[in-house]
This record gives sequence, structure tokens and C-alpha cells, in this order.
Amino acid sequence: METRAAIQEYLTYLAVDRARSGQTIRAYQTDLGQAVQYWAGLKDPPVDTSQLSRDAVRAYQRHLGQTGLALSSRARRLQGLRGFLRHGLREGWVGEDLAAHIDIPRISPPLPKPLTTTEARLVLNYDHGGDEAGLRDAALLHFLISTGCRISEALSVKRAQFSNEGRLVVRGKGSKERVVHLTPQASVAIRTYLSARHDREPALFLNYDRSSTARGQRQLTSAGARHILRRVRRETGVEGLKSPHVLRHTTATELLTITGNVRLVQEVLGHANLNTMQGYTKVVDAARVAAYQELAERLQKPRRLKEPESPAP
Repeated sequence: METRAAIQEYLTYLAVDRARSGQTIRAYQTDLGQAVQYWAGLKDPPVDTSQLSRDAVRAYQRHLGQTGLALSSRARRLQGLRGFLRHGLREGWVGEDLAAHIDIPRISPPLPKPLTTTEARLVLNYDHGGDEAGLRDAALLHFLISTGCRISEALSVKRAQFSNEGRLVVRGKGSKERVVHLTPQASVAIRTYLSARHDREPALFLNYDRSSTARGQRQLTSAGARHILRRVRRETGVEGLKSPHVLRHTTATELLTITGNVRLVQEVLGHANLNTMQGYTKVVDAARVAAYQELAERLQKPRRLKEPESPAP
């Protein structure tokens, strides 16, 4: 099969059979397209997937190592290529297991950077104003910190899903559903926002931007949510509020600190396995070490003895 056509079939498989997000599909398309572009410049370019060889795969690996790309970027591109080659082997497009010859650099994932408890309180207690947009902003922030949802999960929730029971079902990665719970404060914030609305829009969180409203795009977008967070960061001074995902990290770290139950936090976040929880446990462990260090220093500080009072004459 012609290589570019094979890539398109692979992307369709990821979208339909594996339910990968549009963002993931676009990233794979870009990365695999760059591999094809490199191979096109070889002396004997493999136009067809049956012409792909160990030498072509190894040459591309060497090329990535010489480009100065960050280790994480190289690893991502090679992971995408390995997935494509494995799929090609199953479909019969590739004659041998070329994926076995791909060496992906091992990288340590960066530790999550959650907000501190004090910073999270500042964000939740910030007064956004009493209009619909302000009430929406408060409801959104409460929802994200309460549930630990990804921003895509939160924005896909419909208003009909909200109930006073304090829980609802969200659809996460791979179309997997899970139950998330709302704190009483989050339920109040959402109920207050909905009571101020006089529309029939199905989305829980609406976009009040005039241009979006004119185009009929009433559901809040990820870009709109990030705009809200930038404003809150600027007005509260909470510099760590750089993306909606920071709030997800905050929820996980707070829950792990309170309960110490890794399995519970895994279920709340909708992670497929416990390996993805290692970053949160490291953050919590580091905080515990710092707390004990502070305790030791406090206990070792010499006490200043009170000077005896002079006897009255």
C-alpha cells in the first residue's frame, strides 16, 4: 500500500476503533508525515509500505537524534511510528516486524505542579461578579477542582446531567465512562449559575463571547476556558494557574494527601493503571519530607529564656 494512504487508514483506525481525540490524531498525522518526508529524500525512497526496511527505520532514528529535538519530542515521534508499523504488520502492509527495531528514549515524566491548598482556596473564593459569565466562571472552577476532570470532559457535560445528588457521569479517554462527585460548594455554584440562565442550551457551560454567540457556538470551548483561567491568574496573583490541567493535578494531590489511597485517586481521575499515579505520590512524599524537615528544625531551635523580673524595691 502507498505509504501516505496507509497512514490515513491508520489514523482512521485510531479515530474510529480506538476513539482517540482529534488532537491526538493531528499530532500523529504531523509526526508520521515528517517520517515520510524524510524517507522521500533517501536515495531509494520507500514509496510503498512493503518497501519499508530496517535500514530506513534506523536511518530515521539517527536523523531524529541529529536534529537537536528534545528527548520528549523524539520519543513521541518514534512512539507514533512504532504504532503505525505494528498496525501495518497486523494488516499485512509491512512484511516484517520493523517496530521491534525502534529504540524509544526513556524519559522521566515531569512531576505535576499542583496549586497549594492556599492557592486553591484563593481561586475558589475569588469573586467573579454576579452576571451569567461570572457565575459560569465560578461554577467551572468549582467543577474542575471538585471532580478532577479533564477540561474536555468538563465541557462535554450537559446541563441535564446535573442533579442535586452531587454526582454525574463523564466520558473520558477512549470513551470510557466514570462517575465523578461534586462537593456541596460545587453543587451550589452550578445550581446558582443555572438558576440565572434563561436559555434552552443543552451545554452546562456556555460561551458568552459575542462573536461565538453570533456563530451559534454556545458551548464553552477549551480556548475559552483557558482565557478564563488567564484572567483569574492575573487577578488573584496565583501564578501556578497556567492551564486547566493544573486544577486536575491539584485535585489529585489534595485527595492523595487527605486519604493516602492511590487506588481511589486513580478511579477519580479515570487513569487506566497505577503507573500514571507515580508523579502524584512523589509530590505528596516530597511535601511530607519537607514538613518533617520543618518540624525537626522547629524542635531544634533553642528556646529564648525569659529574663527574670527584678524584685520590687
